[in-house]
Order: sequence, then C-alpha cells, then structure tokens
Amino acid sequence: MANDRVAMFIDFENLVYGVENNDAVRNEEPDLDVDIQRLVRFVRDEGRLVMARAYADWSRASVRQHQRELYVQGIETVHVFGRRYGNEVKNSVDVALAVDAVRSLYERQFDTFVLISGDRDFLPLLRVVREQGHRIIGVSVRESASKDLPNLCDRFVYYRDLWRTYGPEEQRDRGPSEVEFRDLALFKEQLRALLGEEVGAGGILGATLKPMIRNRIDPGFDETQFGFLKFSKMLEAMPDVVRFEYTSDVHGGDIRVFAVDEPRVDLPITRAASDSETDEPTEPSQNGVSVTAAAPVNGDPVVVVSTPTIPRPQPIRVWEPTPEAFGSRARARLARTGLHLDQPRRAEILATIYAELPLADDGYRTQAEILERLEGRATASGVELEHATLRRYLWALYQSWIFDINPQDRGLDHLERGLRVKPEYRDLDRLRLRLEQSLVYKVYELLPDNDEDKRARIRDLLEIDDSRARELLDRVEDYRRTQQLRGR
Repeated sequence: MANDRVAMFIDFENLVYGVENNDAVRNEEPDLDVDIQRLVRFVRDEGRLVMARAYADWSRASVRQHQRELYVQGIETVHVFGRRYGNEVKNSVDVALAVDAVRSLYERQFDTFVLISGDRDFLPLLRVVREQGHRIIGVSVRESASKDLPNLCDRFVYYRDLWRTYGPEEQRDRGPSEVEFRDLALFKEQLRALLGEEVGAGGILGATLKPMIRNRIDPGFDETQFGFLKFSKMLEAMPDVVRFEYTSDVHGGDIRVFAVDEPRVDLPITRAASDSETDEPTEPSQNGVSVTAAAPVNGDPVVVVSTPTIPRPQPIRVWEPTPEAFGSRARARLARTGLHLDQPRRAEILATIYAELPLADDGYRTQAEILERLEGRATASGVELEHATLRRYLWALYQSWIFDINPQDRGLDHLERGLRVKPEYRDLDRLRLRLEQSLVYKVYELLPDNDEDKRARIRDLLEIDDSRARELLDRVEDYRRTQQLRGR
C-alpha cells in the first residue's frame, strides 16, 4: 500500500460547511477546524499522492481563506461558479469533480481513489470507480455524511477522528475521553463476540478481519475512531480481546489475529460431608461456570469452581456544581462556540459586527456579504478581527434567531440566505442580551439549584453584574418552560 499511487478529490465547500456547522463535538476537545496539512498526512500514509484537486467557488470568503494552505500542500484549486436559479443556488462543484474524476480513470494511472465529501450525489461516481478495480477511501464530517457512503468505500474515515489522530503529538497523547472509552469498551465486546463466532484456532489475517468488522459491526469503522494511526496498534491495545503475530508465510507483512479466552479464576469451595462426594466433574452451566472435583483437604471433599472474572465496579462519583467544577465544565462546553467569555472583548466584537448588520426594513444581506465587509476590520481597541472569529459570532447570532430570513431564500445554504435583524434586536444591548442568553442556555443544566448560587456562577462565567445575570436566567427559564409546554 505504501507504493500505491493515490488520487485525491476534495469537495471543498462540503468540507468547510460541514466543519462550520458541526455542533456535535465533545466538550473536552478543541474546536474543530479545516486543516489541510492533516488531510495530506493522512492521504500520504496510503501511498504516493500523484493527483490532488480541491473544487469550490473560490470567490466565497469562507473557502477563499484556505487557498494559500492548499497551494503550499501542492493541491490544485479548481474554480467552479455557483449560479442562482430562482430561489436556489445550483453549484456545479459536484458535476465538475465527477467529470474530472471519471476522466482521470482513463487518462491517469492510480491505485487508490480518495474522495473528501459527505454528499450522496457522489454515489454513482464511486460505483464507477469501484467497477474499475480501484481502492476507495472516503472522508467526511460525521454530521454531514450520507449513511450510504461507507458501504461503497474500502475505508471510510470521519473528519474529526482524522483531525484528532493526525494532530499534534500532545493532542494524540491526551488519552481517551469518557465517550471514547465507553465506545471502545462496546467495540471490544462486539469484536470478542465476532471472533468467537467466526474465527477458529488458526486465527484470521488482519487484512481479512478489518473488512469483516465493517461488514458485521459497523460499515463506517476505522481505527482512527479510537485515536490509532494503524489497525495493528489498535489491536495491540486490546490484549484482553486479541493477540496477534506477524506472518512469515505467503502473507508476509500481514498479521494473524487470534481470539483471547476470557480469564477465569479458580475458587476452592468446601462442601459438607453430607453432600455428594463423586469425583466426576459436573457439566458447565449456561453462564460459563463449571465445577470439578479436587483432592480432599483435612478429610473434607473440595470442588473447584471456574468462573469468568467479574470486574470490580468502580465507585460512582457524584458531580457537584462547585464554583470551580462549574467554571471548568461550562468553559469547556462553551469553548466550541468560539465566543469570548471575556466580557469587554465579547462586547467589542459584537459592536463591530453590529455596524454591518442590515437593520432597515427594505434590505437583506447574506452572511457571506457581511463577512466580506468585515474582513480585516479592526475593533475599537485596534485588534484586527480574523475570519474564523467573525464566522463564529455570526453563526452564533444566526442560531440565536435574531434575524428575519428573506422568504425567497429559505431553500438556500445558510451562508447564502438574505438576513435582516428583527426589530426587537435592533438595539445593540438587546442583541448582546440575546446572544448571552444563548450562552446561559447551553450551560443551564450544570447550574446548582439555589437561585443565588445560579446568579453567582453566571456572573463569574460571563463577567456581568447581578441584575444582568438575573435577567438572563429569567429569560432562559421562561424559554425552557415554554418548550416543556410545547412538548406536552
């Protein structure tokens, strides 16, 4: 595989929008971003990269900012205009990418085809590539990936898993999160059952086991889900489930995997003299416990009971919303929003953005247009606003329902929808209040029961006064009550 020739095609708009709209992230991880270098490192692990192209309408600010890094990594950028037809934008990226990919099947020589997109419109393309005998690798943000894509790929990797696994060394060494640990424990049980059903004493080749896992357990399985660069490294971390050895036969270079029996513990049990003293072993029961006779001890018969080891349950630690514990967990939860908890900084950025928001009743402006107007602009203190910061604040405002949407644009991508600030939020302080309300809503479940303690936690978290904290909590609790009534 190291000598394979690899062609990579990137639906760059799909990747960028998938990352931007990715809300289902783990609180303890840093905010997800588009990292071209990590993508290239991943692909080069699969072989020699002989062709790499990224397709987008590069006039859009959200994708244009990545052009330089694509150039540095040797990826050709292909410009495709997005055109408006009635109420929809028909982007020709899918068509242009598919045409180039099919052409490359006959004009270029490569072994592995890499598609970076979650769009199910590429399913016919992948079928054609598969018919030509090429190996297929798919990469996509989990939340925007079609569930059908993994079934047509020889390997399918979710972008967050790739982003974490191919990140800096200190990021990879942070250890598994609680969610990852639980997922890995579940996978180990599934793998143990699969090996018990399908693999005999002779073991199974690693090259055969991985497709079997995809077919029987999870079509989207990949070792990067659990933070491993190699399949063998993942198996190495499961000594209680599998053992493996490197082959020295015709399959040299592969590994042969064997199931590991569950550990058993022998417990001597003394029986009363009135019990049966037969030396015959009893049959194993259905739960795996077997009983065998042993030599007498002090004249009394003894049996040995073999039973699977039962792990000692870990004590349950109840989380208490102390000021320190709440602050740590709330900051981790809000880190993914990209908003500043430093109140002066947050207010300064909002004031800068507010100056470019459409307030008049007769005009709409898209997020892309607002970003264009704010690109490189400095705040009142002279700090230049980065594109990523602007994008996160605009997205937070959009999710806070402060905008009216142009009715003609409701079928478009959110960046292309015409927006106008609702009348009730055309005052800067009311707009700030609404945004801060959304932050409080995200951490409300972490707050203590006592009202005074609630206000104290919010005051410290958002750096606001007591009356502001009280107002925010009242608004959030009113909203939660409304949602509960609707749920009934």
